Amino acid sequence: MLTDKMPFRPRDYFRVATVSEAVGLLNKYGRKAAVLAGGTDLLVAKPPHIEYIIDISQLPLNYVKKDRKGIRIGALATLNEIADSPFLEDEPYDVIAKSTLDMGTPLTKNYATIGGNLCNAAPSADMPPSLIALEAEASVIGPKGKRRILVENFFMGPKKSALRRGEILTEIFVPEAPAGTKAVFLKKGRTSEDIAQVNVAVRLTIGDVVCKVARIVLGAVAPIPLRAKLAEAMLEGKKLGEIIKLVDAVAKQAAEETKPITDIRATAEYRKAVAEVLTRRALLTLLERFEGG
Repeated sequence: MLTDKMPFRPRDYFRVATVSEAVGLLNKYGRKAAVLAGGTDLLVAKPPHIEYIIDISQLPLNYVKKDRKGIRIGALATLNEIADSPFLEDEPYDVIAKSTLDMGTPLTKNYATIGGNLCNAAPSADMPPSLIALEAEASVIGPKGKRRILVENFFMGPKKSALRRGEILTEIFVPEAPAGTKAVFLKKGRTSEDIAQVNVAVRLTIGDVVCKVARIVLGAVAPIPLRAKLAEAMLEGKKLGEIIKLVDAVAKQAAEETKPITDIRATAEYRKAVAEVLTRRALLTLLERFEGG
């Protein structure tokens, strides 16, 4: 809670017209500067150490596009625009759109951006698990040029991303998924609009009735979005019939890999139990889809 001893009084405000202008200001002011896109995190948190606001909302980074390599989502694409994109209607990309559905109110989703959801680096963020499950990459531009980071490696800790001084996230690239790929996103919160107590994205790629790739990514159960790699290994190389028998064991293993905390939203024990339940439900949902196909 803010007090008189912690005022939020930025010294200056810049509305930039180019990415290079934003990079220059971020590099100049460092930790004293904050990026304003939708503002749904910044204007709520009001960090008192911020002296400079860099408004990037007018940059041409608001898009969802598809090309022969995959899907590109501009960092300023809002949650509602992502939810409504025709390029995110079909499997497995629909898991990205579905991860936005229970994130705040409709009005909030008109402003909140995918870039903000990633750069805020909250362990409970809803979009990272689906993006990680689909092996998405983040494109960033900084004083030393461009680089790409797997979204899986974008998070360094609570509120800490891999962005270096002066860097700005510009795009998320989701590569074309192999044939036979399906994914599911599930979330448990205190209300439908609340921050997740636990969320999970599960992705399976099945070829010749064998699991080629498995991804189980859990949020709000560790300092960063967590891949349950031991649970994934239990699925890869297994036939669909074998996976059906392994669902309970895989879900339990995924929960064992979590490192939850107790806070005002849930206890660590509750989060671990819910992680197991959601992972089981996601796997069963996927198996039903594969059997139906």
